[in-house]
Amino acid sequence: MGGVIVDFLNRLRPFMRKEGLDILSQAYIAQSGLGGVGGVTFQALVRSGVRRFRLAENGIFDPPDMNRQPGASGSTMGRPKLDVYVEWARSINPSIELELYPQGISVDNIEEFLQGTEVYIGVIDMEKGQDVKAKSDELARRMGIPLFTAGAIGFGTLSVNYHPEGMAPAEFWSKVKGQGPNDGILPVMIAEKFHPEIMARLKQGVAQGILSTSSVGANMAGTVLANEVITYLLQPLGWIGREPVFAPRYLVLDLLNLTMKIESVDDCGNK
Repeated sequence: MGGVIVDFLNRLRPFMRKEGLDILSQAYIAQSGLGGVGGVTFQALVRSGVRRFRLAENGIFDPPDMNRQPGASGSTMGRPKLDVYVEWARSINPSIELELYPQGISVDNIEEFLQGTEVYIGVIDMEKGQDVKAKSDELARRMGIPLFTAGAIGFGTLSVNYHPEGMAPAEFWSKVKGQGPNDGILPVMIAEKFHPEIMARLKQGVAQGILSTSSVGANMAGTVLANEVITYLLQPLGWIGREPVFAPRYLVLDLLNLTMKIESVDDCGNK
């Protein structure tokens, strides 16, 4: 078993060194959602040596998932997403420790779900679980747990993370909405940072009942999310040279525009 672990981390070890891999292997992460963004995030963290997770996901793979979700394939159609990712993770790292919530998270179990963890990754679909999101935001702050989030937007991502001692999600979005109208998908001040034709087509899809997504956007969102979690966990080592991007700052990445911006909702200016 030990040989397997050393082997799969062999190419990562020069970057992380023993001290970094030790931190990642001991971190305890709560993650709700294993869809397009969450599946990519989970895979990136597992392949980076994170091995202690509390996972919540009650979805089943269906054909529309196959354009962007790494666990979706012909052989996994109709199977619980959680089961598929658990099998995958254990095949990569047999020593992985997983506590599973196949029923998903709810207002009744979210406190138990977060208790004792160091990081909360919340990647529930934007149109789902508003009551759970509100309670989890409050609980994470009270427990001193940072919340990391990202969404796939076209061929890029919007990532907004929240430190328990910093700006809360409700305050962030209140400020965003107070700085301009909503274009039907996102507040204009954020939507205008993405490719205009893609945003127009995204709105048309929503009007037809389809929330358009791409594999590029999902992969970028999940990769950025995993990167910020790793950046946070490795802060004690002091070598990265920056802190994670926490609200009031947020990150916008659009590969069609070939742009990446870190901005602040407090001043709308580039940082």
